[in-house]
Amino acid sequence: MPQILFGNKTLEVPDGFGDPGLPSKELFSHSQFRMYQRCPKQYYYRYPMGMKVKPGVAMTKGNVIHEGAEKTHSSTIKTGKPLSLTAAKASVSDAFDKIVNNTEIEGMDNPGMVKDQTLKHFEVYYRQAVPVIRPLAVEKGFAVKLGSVPLVGFIDLVDEILVDRTTDKDIEGEGPAVLEVVADLKFTGKRWSEHMMKNDTQLTLYAHVQGTPRVRIDFLLDQRTGTKYVQERSLRNPHSVKLLTEDMEETVDLIKRGHFPRCDPTGWQCSGEYCGYYKICRGPK
Repeated sequence: MPQILFGNKTLEVPDGFGDPGLPSKELFSHSQFRMYQRCPKQYYYRYPMGMKVKPGVAMTKGNVIHEGAEKTHSSTIKTGKPLSLTAAKASVSDAFDKIVNNTEIEGMDNPGMVKDQTLKHFEVYYRQAVPVIRPLAVEKGFAVKLGSVPLVGFIDLVDEILVDRTTDKDIEGEGPAVLEVVADLKFTGKRWSEHMMKNDTQLTLYAHVQGTPRVRIDFLLDQRTGTKYVQERSLRNPHSVKLLTEDMEETVDLIKRGHFPRCDPTGWQCSGEYCGYYKICRGPK
């Protein structure tokens, strides 16, 4: 199978897998789906027009924390032991320097201070998350058809968990059960509601790809009282996959027909603070 560069990672994609009507290498991803749902015009500027906006400080922090987590868990998978804290923080530091030296970051007025903050956030993740995670795979690439949609992406983490059969009536047998759960690491200010956990489509997609109903968000919370690590779990079923398939197929159909209306201008996403395309879309000319 040929390899392609998707994002900053390589991925194997079968011959004839793509859809020529899609603007991003004939492929679709969950991030594209979410962007179109948020604002079709934003999707138009980013993909058909190829216009990229500068990443912000929070995104930069999240990206390098992800890289540190990936390298730490990869070491566990390969050697049976995670990277040492010193080596893990060095990988975060190197990733931060690489991004800052090669990319203009929106709002990055004091890179040294932001780097120190990022390392402190990551150290919380290392001390609180790494000891309780039993990684089976990290950044696991996939190329699957969801209905007629050629989807590609990477699952943050496939974790191995122990479940007590006496408290989980859905699992037959005796003794503790070893199960797989797909997990996504989020660096954010607050944890999600139960409604968000139940309906998040990224988790639905990951569960479908991995063939497990068990999903989890690993929150690294940046709060005034300090950084906290919290796990939130949920389940997926065939009905949630059916709905996602329908929504993805409808979205791709609209994209291929050139349907890119602006979103509701009263929504939070339609502002200069949250949309890098606001000035060319709705801002003053």
